Amino acid sequence: MRLPKIVLAGTAALALSLSLGACSLSVNGSGSGDSGSAAATQAEQKDSQSTDTGASAKADAQASGNSNGSAKASTGSDHKDDDKDSDKDGDDAPITDATWKDIQSKGERTEVSGSYAVQSSGGTLNLVGDLDTLTVQGSEVKIAAEDVDTLTIQGSDVTVYARDIDHLTIMGSNVTVHWLGDDPTIQDAGAGNTTGKLAQ
Repeated sequence: MRLPKIVLAGTAALALSLSLGACSLSVNGSGSGDSGSAAATQAEQKDSQSTDTGASAKADAQASGNSNGSAKASTGSDHKDDDKDSDKDGDDAPITDATWKDIQSKGERTEVSGSYAVQSSGGTLNLVGDLDTLTVQGSEVKIAAEDVDTLTIQGSDVTVYARDIDHLTIMGSNVTVHWLGDDPTIQDAGAGNTTGKLAQ
């Protein structure tokens, strides 16, 4: 019976590897030392394989982490825009009202923050910055403002335009207040006052 060449080649390779294994065992020593050195060789091979596998797994994790990080970064910026828009709806809206633009261009530009009070009469102010409170006690005053948490008007003949107002209290007369953002809570104890959101 003739065996195919592939079977003979496989058998020869197996015999060669067994004889080489026997040679390496005889070189290292005999008896229990042989199994110890063979076990040590196998342990070294396993360590090198696990190191290679661990390194590639770590590289894969870092690569996926970087891609996730960039996805989070872009998602985070989207959420910031959403948060900004939901908190202050009037922040991004362009100002097209002619009276408001006139107050901005002709008014005395003042950087503001925190609390600010207007006690003068007959002035035009362009207040730039976010305010916790804006109190107007003067009369015949025109004001352009940005974001105001609490606006209190105690004077008369006062006009205020603001991007966003959260709380509005009017104790004067002939007061006009307009805004772009969401409607504020309004307490009007005065007379002849006009308030409303601008439709641009």
